Amino acid sequence: MAADIAYFAAKTVSMSKVNGRKPCDLLTAARHNLREIQAELGSVGRIDPGRSATNAILAGPAEAAQVQALAVDLLAAAGLKPAAMRRDHVQALEFVFSLPPSCGVDPATYFARCLAWLMEALPLPVLSAVSHADELAPHLHVLLLPLADGVHVGGKPVERPKLLRLRDGFFNVVAGPAGLQRESAKLRGQAKRWAVTAVLTRCEAMGLPAVNGPLWPVLMAAIERDPTAAVRALGIELSAQKDRQTQAEPNPIGIEGTTMSSKANPIGIEKQGEKIQSLSCVGIDSKTPLKTAPASRPGRAPAMPEPAHKDSSGAGADGIGKRNVIESLDDLWQRVGIRAMALPKIGRAGALLADKTAAGRTDRLSVARAAQLEAIARQTRKQPAPVLADPDDDRHVDRSEAQDLHAWND
Repeated sequence: MAADIAYFAAKTVSMSKVNGRKPCDLLTAARHNLREIQAELGSVGRIDPGRSATNAILAGPAEAAQVQALAVDLLAAAGLKPAAMRRDHVQALEFVFSLPPSCGVDPATYFARCLAWLMEALPLPVLSAVSHADELAPHLHVLLLPLADGVHVGGKPVERPKLLRLRDGFFNVVAGPAGLQRESAKLRGQAKRWAVTAVLTRCEAMGLPAVNGPLWPVLMAAIERDPTAAVRALGIELSAQKDRQTQAEPNPIGIEGTTMSSKANPIGIEKQGEKIQSLSCVGIDSKTPLKTAPASRPGRAPAMPEPAHKDSSGAGADGIGKRNVIESLDDLWQRVGIRAMALPKIGRAGALLADKTAAGRTDRLSVARAAQLEAIARQTRKQPAPVLADPDDDRHVDRSEAQDLHAWND
């Protein structure tokens, strides 16, 4: 059997029309609660006038005009005048507590607890509290004046975060101990589609389409719009379907065909298999194998080969000898390689050297040598001529070294 659901709601009583809401003033709300609106007592309304005598006033005056007068007096005591306030100001806060029909809970006791809890959870002046037994489900209307410590607080006490806390407190303190449950959220998406299918299947098994005849399409449309009430009435459990849905591996980021398992790779990072890369405090540990350099791309010079291991005589393991050892500048130029290129502007020495090249051909080695000679000549011209030391001086300059210096300066 489906569990009994408690109902708790709150709204502001105001003449505001924001977001298409229907304006309502305090006097009209009080007249409805006290059954002073004759149009609501007709045969087309939901109110059964024959049972209106069983309604009870738990707090506040017995007439709507007196309820409004009470609110004016409380505002005046705080130095406020309704005529001077905005036309769409919040005149009252209305709370509704309802019980499902034939739930087995005593309405009088339950509504008394609801009023006591509300007065403690939200200490605002109570304008009216009336319980109704002349409609399908018994319920309680409570009107509070939004006046806290002499300040008009408007609709702040029922703003969404505060209202959620009030609802949690109500179900923990009042509805829960009374054996009632909270109304679940409206079914949506896959859960809604499954609920509609389950309800229609149960109805087919019970033969309801044939029994209801022309009314069945209307009932089916209502079920497809919101199957929550039908699920509750038929006692259908949705937990089994929820368990089947949660057995599948979740896919929180929406990548098709993959799940968040040990083999999933949702963000495209390439895995290295079972290899573990150990890191030291300053980088990669020496035990970790490093990747070799990629092959040379077209148009790039090949990587320099590593020199072969040499023995004490200087010969390599391949017996070539000192071929892999660079011993002079000329050897370096030969190792770098010769490639043809255009002659840049390198000065007089380079131009002369280019003229002497056979058939006007030049190469990178010639250009480099010419640039080197030009740099050496430019550097030596900046150095002062050496002064030979006096024989009697303690300092001594070798004659051969002095001659070499003169030769460089010439």
